[in-house]
Amino acid sequence: MAGEYPIFQLNPGRDYAVLQGHPWLFSGAFQRLPPGIPPGAVVDVESADGAWLARGHLNARNSLAFRVLTRDEHEAIDEAFYRRRIARALDLRRLLPPDVTGFRVIHAEADGLPGLVVDRYDRWLVAQCSTAGVEHQREVILAALAATLQPDGILVRDDIRVREREGLAVGPAVVASGEVPARIEIREGPVRYLVDPHGGQKTGFFLDQREKRARVAEWCAGATSLLHGFSYTGGFALAALSANPALHTVNVDTSAAALDLAQQNYTLNGHDPQQHQFLASDVSRYLQRAVAEEQRFDWVVLDPPAFAKTMAAKERALRGYEALNGLAAQVVAPGGLLVTCSCSGAVDYAEFETAVRVALARAGRTGQILGIFGPSVDHPTLPGYLEDRYLKALLLRLE
Repeated sequence: MAGEYPIFQLNPGRDYAVLQGHPWLFSGAFQRLPPGIPPGAVVDVESADGAWLARGHLNARNSLAFRVLTRDEHEAIDEAFYRRRIARALDLRRLLPPDVTGFRVIHAEADGLPGLVVDRYDRWLVAQCSTAGVEHQREVILAALAATLQPDGILVRDDIRVREREGLAVGPAVVASGEVPARIEIREGPVRYLVDPHGGQKTGFFLDQREKRARVAEWCAGATSLLHGFSYTGGFALAALSANPALHTVNVDTSAAALDLAQQNYTLNGHDPQQHQFLASDVSRYLQRAVAEEQRFDWVVLDPPAFAKTMAAKERALRGYEALNGLAAQVVAPGGLLVTCSCSGAVDYAEFETAVRVALARAGRTGQILGIFGPSVDHPTLPGYLEDRYLKALLLRLE
Protein backbone atom coordinates (compact mmCIF):
# COMPACT_ATOMS: atom_id res chain seq x y z
CA MET A 1 0.00 0.00 0.00
CA ALA A 2 3.00 2.28 0.50
CA GLY A 3 3.47 4.63 -2.43
CA GLU A 4 -0.21 4.91 -3.33
CA TYR A 5 -0.65 8.11 -1.33
CA PRO A 6 1.33 11.38 -1.33
CA ILE A 7 4.02 11.44 1.36
CA PHE A 8 4.76 14.37 3.67
CA GLN A 9 7.63 14.59 6.09
CA LEU A 10 7.62 16.12 9.54
CA ASN A 11 10.19 18.43 11.02
CA PRO A 12 12.74 16.82 13.36
CA GLY A 13 11.24 16.02 16.74
CA ARG A 14 7.64 16.60 15.63
CA ASP A 15 6.68 12.94 15.43
CA TYR A 16 6.27 12.57 19.20
CA ALA A 17 2.51 13.21 19.34
CA VAL A 18 1.67 10.66 16.65
CA LEU A 19 4.01 8.07 18.15
CA GLN A 20 2.23 8.54 21.48
CA GLY A 21 -1.18 7.92 19.91
CA HIS A 22 -2.47 11.45 19.43
CA PRO A 23 -4.73 11.72 16.33
CA TRP A 24 -3.72 15.25 15.22
CA LEU A 25 -0.82 17.09 13.65
CA PHE A 26 -0.70 20.84 13.15
CA SER A 27 0.67 22.54 10.06
CA GLY A 28 3.85 23.67 11.84
CA ALA A 29 4.89 20.05 12.31
CA PHE A 30 5.42 19.59 8.55
CA GLN A 31 8.52 20.44 6.55
CA ARG A 32 6.40 21.50 3.59
CA LEU A 33 2.70 21.58 2.69
CA PRO A 34 2.17 22.36 -1.01
CA PRO A 35 -0.90 24.57 -1.53
CA GLY A 36 -2.09 22.44 -4.45
CA ILE A 37 -3.05 19.42 -2.33
CA PRO A 38 -6.89 19.20 -2.32
CA PRO A 39 -8.43 19.73 1.14
CA GLY A 40 -9.28 16.36 2.65
CA ALA A 41 -6.85 14.32 0.56
CA VAL A 42 -5.60 11.04 2.00
CA VAL A 43 -1.83 11.24 2.55
CA ASP A 44 0.98 9.45 4.35
CA VAL A 45 3.12 11.06 7.03
CA GLU A 46 6.78 10.20 7.69
CA SER A 47 9.22 11.29 10.36
CA ALA A 48 12.15 13.53 9.44
CA ASP A 49 14.34 10.45 9.00
CA GLY A 50 11.85 8.76 6.63
CA ALA A 51 10.07 6.35 8.98
CA TRP A 52 6.42 5.79 8.03
CA LEU A 53 4.07 7.00 10.80
CA ALA A 54 0.43 7.25 9.77
CA ARG A 55 -2.12 7.69 7.00
CA GLY A 56 -4.94 10.18 7.23
CA HIS A 57 -6.76 13.24 5.96
CA LEU A 58 -4.80 16.42 5.17
CA ASN A 59 -6.20 19.93 4.97
CA ALA A 60 -3.31 22.35 4.46
CA ARG A 61 -5.73 25.29 4.70
CA ASN A 62 -6.38 24.58 8.37
CA SER A 63 -3.80 24.95 11.14
CA LEU A 64 -5.05 21.56 12.36
CA ALA A 65 -3.72 20.03 9.19
CA PHE A 66 -3.66 16.25 9.60
CA ARG A 67 -5.98 13.73 11.25
CA VAL A 68 -4.91 10.11 11.63
CA LEU A 69 -7.04 7.39 10.04
CA THR A 70 -4.74 4.39 10.36
CA ARG A 71 -1.33 3.45 11.73
CA ASP A 72 -1.20 0.38 9.51
CA GLU A 73 0.91 1.10 6.42
CA HIS A 74 -0.89 -1.65 4.49
CA GLU A 75 -4.46 -0.44 5.14
CA ALA A 76 -6.14 1.35 2.23
CA ILE A 77 -8.69 4.09 2.92
CA ASP A 78 -11.64 2.76 0.94
CA GLU A 79 -15.21 1.64 1.60
CA ALA A 80 -13.96 -1.60 3.17
CA PHE A 81 -11.90 0.46 5.62
CA TYR A 82 -14.97 2.44 6.68
CA ARG A 83 -17.06 -0.71 7.00
CA ARG A 84 -14.46 -2.19 9.36
CA ARG A 85 -14.32 0.95 11.46
CA ILE A 86 -18.12 1.18 11.69
CA ALA A 87 -18.44 -2.50 12.62
CA ARG A 88 -15.79 -2.10 15.31
CA ALA A 89 -17.57 0.92 16.76
CA LEU A 90 -20.91 -0.87 16.74
CA ASP A 91 -19.38 -3.81 18.56
CA LEU A 92 -18.43 -1.50 21.45
CA ARG A 93 -22.00 -0.15 21.65
CA ARG A 94 -23.29 -3.67 22.25
CA LEU A 95 -22.30 -3.02 25.88
CA LEU A 96 -25.28 -0.65 26.12
CA PRO A 97 -28.50 -2.07 27.62
CA PRO A 98 -30.91 -3.50 25.04
CA ASP A 99 -33.62 -1.03 26.11
CA VAL A 100 -31.51 1.93 24.91
CA THR A 101 -32.54 2.74 21.34
CA GLY A 102 -30.76 6.07 20.94
CA PHE A 103 -26.97 6.17 21.06
CA ARG A 104 -23.87 7.46 19.31
CA VAL A 105 -22.50 4.93 16.82
CA ILE A 106 -19.43 6.88 15.66
CA HIS A 107 -17.61 9.33 17.93
CA ALA A 108 -15.05 10.80 15.54
CA GLU A 109 -11.37 10.38 16.50
CA ALA A 110 -12.12 8.01 19.38
CA ASP A 111 -13.60 5.53 16.91
CA GLY A 112 -10.84 6.03 14.35
CA LEU A 113 -12.99 8.22 12.09
CA PRO A 114 -11.99 11.85 12.72
CA GLY A 115 -14.52 14.44 11.63
CA LEU A 116 -17.43 11.98 11.58
CA VAL A 117 -20.22 11.79 14.16
CA VAL A 118 -23.13 9.40 13.66
CA ASP A 119 -26.01 9.02 16.09
CA ARG A 120 -28.58 6.24 15.89
CA TYR A 121 -32.19 7.00 16.74
CA ASP A 122 -34.07 3.71 16.62
CA ARG A 123 -33.95 2.70 12.92
CA TRP A 124 -32.48 5.96 11.58
CA LEU A 125 -29.04 7.56 11.48
CA VAL A 126 -28.10 11.24 11.77
CA ALA A 127 -24.56 12.10 10.65
CA GLN A 128 -22.37 15.17 10.92
CA CYS A 129 -19.40 15.65 8.58
CA SER A 130 -17.18 18.31 10.11
CA THR A 131 -13.87 17.98 8.21
CA ALA A 132 -12.74 18.28 4.62
CA GLY A 133 -11.53 14.68 4.73
CA VAL A 134 -14.92 13.27 5.65
CA GLU A 135 -16.63 15.58 3.17
CA HIS A 136 -14.19 14.46 0.45
CA GLN A 137 -15.15 10.81 1.05
CA ARG A 138 -18.76 11.48 1.99
CA GLU A 139 -20.42 9.17 -0.52
CA VAL A 140 -18.06 6.29 0.32
CA ILE A 141 -18.77 6.77 4.02
CA LEU A 142 -22.53 6.94 3.52
CA ALA A 143 -22.41 3.73 1.47
CA ALA A 144 -20.46 2.02 4.26
CA LEU A 145 -22.95 3.22 6.89
CA ALA A 146 -25.89 1.94 4.84
CA ALA A 147 -24.26 -1.43 4.18
CA THR A 148 -23.05 -2.00 7.75
CA LEU A 149 -25.92 -0.60 9.84
CA GLN A 150 -28.82 -1.01 7.36
CA PRO A 151 -30.89 1.93 8.64
CA ASP A 152 -34.28 2.96 7.28
CA GLY A 153 -32.78 6.34 6.44
CA ILE A 154 -29.73 8.55 6.86
CA LEU A 155 -29.91 12.28 7.54
CA VAL A 156 -26.78 14.44 7.22
CA ARG A 157 -26.69 17.62 9.31
CA ASP A 158 -24.56 20.21 7.49
CA ASP A 159 -25.73 23.02 9.80
CA ILE A 160 -22.74 22.90 12.17
CA ARG A 161 -20.49 25.97 12.23
CA VAL A 162 -17.33 23.95 12.75
CA ARG A 163 -17.47 23.10 9.03
CA GLU A 164 -16.46 26.69 8.25
CA ARG A 165 -13.02 26.15 9.81
CA GLU A 166 -12.41 23.47 7.17
CA GLY A 167 -13.57 25.65 4.31
CA LEU A 168 -16.86 23.76 4.01
CA ALA A 169 -20.30 25.21 3.38
CA VAL A 170 -22.85 25.30 6.16
CA GLY A 171 -26.32 24.35 4.99
CA PRO A 172 -29.58 22.60 5.85
CA ALA A 173 -30.03 18.98 6.83
CA VAL A 174 -30.10 16.62 3.84
CA VAL A 175 -31.71 13.17 3.62
CA ALA A 176 -28.95 11.08 2.07
CA SER A 177 -30.87 7.81 1.80
CA GLY A 178 -34.27 6.37 2.62
CA GLU A 179 -36.68 8.52 4.59
CA VAL A 180 -36.18 10.22 7.95
CA PRO A 181 -39.34 11.29 9.82
CA ALA A 182 -39.77 14.67 11.50
CA ARG A 183 -40.01 12.97 14.91
CA ILE A 184 -38.40 9.75 16.08
CA GLU A 185 -39.25 8.00 19.34
CA ILE A 186 -36.36 6.51 21.32
CA ARG A 187 -36.13 4.78 24.69
CA GLU A 188 -33.77 4.94 27.64
CA GLY A 189 -34.98 2.20 29.94
CA PRO A 190 -38.51 3.13 31.02
CA VAL A 191 -38.37 6.63 29.52
CA ARG A 192 -39.51 7.49 26.00
CA TYR A 193 -38.32 10.61 24.17
CA LEU A 194 -39.38 12.25 20.94
CA VAL A 195 -36.37 13.46 18.96
CA ASP A 196 -36.27 16.19 16.30
CA PRO A 197 -33.51 14.90 13.97
CA HIS A 198 -33.90 17.62 11.33
CA GLY A 199 -33.74 20.73 13.50
CA GLY A 200 -33.00 19.76 17.10
CA GLN A 201 -29.84 20.61 19.01
CA LYS A 202 -26.75 18.61 18.02
CA THR A 203 -28.27 15.71 16.05
CA GLY A 204 -31.61 16.00 17.84
CA PHE A 205 -30.96 14.91 21.42
CA PHE A 206 -28.27 15.05 24.13
CA LEU A 207 -27.26 11.41 24.07
CA ASP A 208 -24.07 12.20 25.99
CA GLN A 209 -26.07 12.88 29.18
CA ARG A 210 -27.54 9.37 29.50
CA GLU A 211 -25.47 8.33 32.53
CA LYS A 212 -26.25 11.54 34.39
CA ARG A 213 -29.97 11.11 33.70
CA ALA A 214 -29.76 7.57 35.06
CA ARG A 215 -28.07 8.76 38.26
CA VAL A 216 -30.74 11.40 38.83
CA ALA A 217 -33.44 8.75 38.40
CA GLU A 218 -31.61 6.42 40.77
CA TRP A 219 -31.33 8.95 43.59
CA CYS A 220 -34.45 11.12 43.36
CA ALA A 221 -36.87 8.84 45.20
CA GLY A 222 -37.18 11.07 48.27
CA ALA A 223 -37.24 14.39 46.42
CA THR A 224 -40.31 16.58 45.99
CA SER A 225 -39.02 19.17 43.48
CA LEU A 226 -36.55 19.43 40.60
CA LEU A 227 -35.43 22.47 38.63
CA HIS A 228 -34.08 21.67 35.18
CA GLY A 229 -32.15 24.63 33.78
CA PHE A 230 -31.39 24.61 30.05
CA SER A 231 -33.94 21.82 29.94
CA TYR A 232 -34.21 21.46 26.15
CA THR A 233 -36.84 18.69 25.70
CA GLY A 234 -36.97 17.62 29.34
CA GLY A 235 -34.45 14.79 29.46
CA PHE A 236 -33.33 15.01 33.09
CA ALA A 237 -36.78 15.82 34.46
CA LEU A 238 -38.40 12.90 32.65
CA ALA A 239 -35.72 10.51 33.88
CA ALA A 240 -36.42 11.66 37.45
CA LEU A 241 -40.19 11.33 36.99
CA SER A 242 -39.76 7.75 35.78
CA ALA A 243 -38.59 6.85 39.29
CA ASN A 244 -40.61 9.41 41.23
CA PRO A 245 -43.92 10.29 39.51
CA ALA A 246 -44.91 12.56 42.42
CA LEU A 247 -41.99 14.89 41.75
CA HIS A 248 -42.82 18.46 40.76
CA THR A 249 -40.56 19.65 37.94
CA VAL A 250 -39.74 23.07 36.55
CA ASN A 251 -38.21 23.20 33.07
CA VAL A 252 -36.51 26.44 32.00
CA ASP A 253 -35.15 27.05 28.49
CA THR A 254 -34.99 29.97 26.06
CA SER A 255 -36.49 27.85 23.26
CA ALA A 256 -40.27 27.73 23.21
CA ALA A 257 -40.10 25.02 20.53
CA ALA A 258 -37.95 22.82 22.77
CA LEU A 259 -40.34 23.30 25.67
CA ASP A 260 -43.26 22.38 23.43
CA LEU A 261 -41.52 19.11 22.55
CA ALA A 262 -40.76 18.61 26.26
CA GLN A 263 -44.48 18.79 27.01
CA GLN A 264 -45.15 16.24 24.28
CA ASN A 265 -42.55 14.01 25.94
CA TYR A 266 -44.33 14.39 29.29
CA THR A 267 -47.59 13.29 27.69
CA LEU A 268 -45.84 10.41 25.93
CA ASN A 269 -44.64 9.15 29.31
CA GLY A 270 -48.00 9.50 31.04
CA HIS A 271 -47.28 12.73 32.94
CA ASP A 272 -49.71 15.64 32.83
CA PRO A 273 -47.77 18.72 31.62
CA GLN A 274 -50.30 20.92 33.43
CA GLN A 275 -48.95 19.63 36.74
CA HIS A 276 -45.45 20.92 35.93
CA GLN A 277 -43.88 24.16 34.75
CA PHE A 278 -42.33 24.97 31.38
CA LEU A 279 -40.85 28.46 31.28
CA ALA A 280 -39.36 30.13 28.20
CA SER A 281 -36.78 32.24 29.98
CA ASP A 282 -33.10 32.98 30.30
CA VAL A 283 -31.91 30.59 33.04
CA SER A 284 -29.81 33.15 34.88
CA ARG A 285 -32.71 35.60 35.01
CA TYR A 286 -35.01 32.86 36.26
CA LEU A 287 -32.50 31.92 38.98
CA GLN A 288 -32.20 35.56 40.05
CA ARG A 289 -35.97 35.71 40.51
CA ALA A 290 -35.99 32.37 42.33
CA VAL A 291 -33.29 33.63 44.72
CA ALA A 292 -35.23 36.84 45.38
CA GLU A 293 -38.40 34.81 46.04
CA GLU A 294 -36.47 32.37 48.27
CA GLN A 295 -37.51 29.35 46.23
CA ARG A 296 -35.77 26.04 47.04
CA PHE A 297 -35.50 22.79 45.09
CA ASP A 298 -34.37 19.33 46.20
CA TRP A 299 -32.62 18.87 42.85
CA VAL A 300 -31.16 21.44 40.48
CA VAL A 301 -29.78 20.37 37.11
CA LEU A 302 -27.76 22.77 34.93
CA ASP A 303 -26.94 21.65 31.39
CA PRO A 304 -25.92 24.84 29.57
CA PRO A 305 -24.57 25.14 26.02
CA ALA A 306 -20.84 25.64 25.56
CA PHE A 307 -19.66 28.86 27.17
CA ALA A 308 -16.23 28.65 25.48
CA LYS A 309 -15.57 27.01 22.13
CA THR A 310 -12.14 28.63 21.79
CA MET A 311 -9.28 29.33 24.19
CA ALA A 312 -9.84 33.07 23.69
CA ALA A 313 -13.25 32.77 25.36
CA LYS A 314 -12.03 30.74 28.35
CA GLU A 315 -11.80 33.47 30.99
CA ARG A 316 -15.23 34.83 30.15
CA ALA A 317 -16.62 31.28 30.26
CA LEU A 318 -15.13 30.60 33.69
CA ARG A 319 -16.72 33.78 35.04
CA GLY A 320 -19.99 32.62 33.48
CA TYR A 321 -19.79 29.23 35.20
CA GLU A 322 -19.05 30.94 38.52
CA ALA A 323 -22.04 33.26 38.19
CA LEU A 324 -24.46 30.55 37.02
CA ASN A 325 -23.48 28.02 39.68
CA GLY A 326 -23.48 30.70 42.36
CA LEU A 327 -27.11 31.46 41.59
CA ALA A 328 -28.04 27.77 41.40
CA ALA A 329 -26.39 27.07 44.75
CA GLN A 330 -28.71 29.58 46.39
CA VAL A 331 -31.86 27.73 45.31
CA VAL A 332 -30.72 24.21 46.27
CA ALA A 333 -32.45 23.17 49.49
CA PRO A 334 -30.23 22.21 52.45
CA GLY A 335 -29.11 18.65 51.80
CA GLY A 336 -30.24 18.97 48.18
CA LEU A 337 -28.36 17.88 45.09
CA LEU A 338 -26.87 19.87 42.22
CA VAL A 339 -25.90 18.43 38.84
CA THR A 340 -23.79 20.95 36.94
CA CYS A 341 -22.40 20.35 33.47
CA SER A 342 -19.96 21.94 31.05
CA CYS A 343 -19.50 21.10 27.39
CA SER A 344 -16.87 23.80 26.80
CA GLY A 345 -13.88 22.15 25.19
CA ALA A 346 -11.61 25.06 26.12
CA VAL A 347 -12.32 24.53 29.85
CA ASP A 348 -10.72 21.46 31.42
CA TYR A 349 -12.10 19.53 34.38
CA ALA A 350 -9.86 21.16 37.00
CA GLU A 351 -10.84 24.63 35.79
CA PHE A 352 -14.52 23.76 35.84
CA GLU A 353 -14.35 22.33 39.34
CA THR A 354 -12.52 25.45 40.50
CA ALA A 355 -15.27 27.64 39.03
CA VAL A 356 -17.90 25.60 40.87
CA ARG A 357 -15.91 25.75 44.12
CA VAL A 358 -15.60 29.54 43.87
CA ALA A 359 -19.32 29.79 43.12
CA LEU A 360 -20.25 27.78 46.21
CA ALA A 361 -17.99 29.87 48.42
CA ARG A 362 -19.49 33.12 47.14
CA ALA A 363 -22.98 31.74 47.73
CA GLY A 364 -22.04 30.75 51.28
CA ARG A 365 -22.64 27.05 50.62
CA THR A 366 -20.47 24.00 51.24
CA GLY A 367 -20.77 20.77 49.34
CA GLN A 368 -19.63 17.22 48.79
CA ILE A 369 -18.84 15.78 45.35
CA LEU A 370 -20.81 12.57 44.93
CA GLY A 371 -20.13 11.98 41.25
CA ILE A 372 -17.66 13.02 38.55
CA PHE A 373 -18.72 12.18 35.02
CA GLY A 374 -16.67 11.86 31.86
CA PRO A 375 -16.63 9.55 28.83
CA SER A 376 -19.29 6.87 28.33
CA VAL A 377 -19.53 3.72 26.20
CA ASP A 378 -20.90 5.53 23.16
CA HIS A 379 -18.78 8.68 23.72
CA PRO A 380 -15.32 7.17 24.28
CA THR A 381 -12.06 9.11 24.20
CA LEU A 382 -8.38 8.32 23.65
CA PRO A 383 -5.52 8.31 26.16
CA GLY A 384 -3.74 11.65 26.02
CA TYR A 385 -6.33 13.20 23.72
CA LEU A 386 -7.29 15.96 26.12
CA GLU A 387 -8.85 18.12 23.41
CA ASP A 388 -11.74 15.64 23.29
CA ARG A 389 -12.72 15.97 26.95
CA TYR A 390 -15.40 18.54 26.26
CA LEU A 391 -18.10 17.05 28.48
CA LYS A 392 -17.66 17.41 32.23
CA ALA A 393 -20.22 17.09 34.99
CA LEU A 394 -20.30 17.17 38.77
CA LEU A 395 -22.94 15.85 41.16
CA LEU A 396 -22.82 17.63 44.51
CA ARG A 397 -24.73 17.55 47.77
CA LEU A 398 -25.00 21.02 49.31
CA GLU A 399 -25.25 21.88 52.99
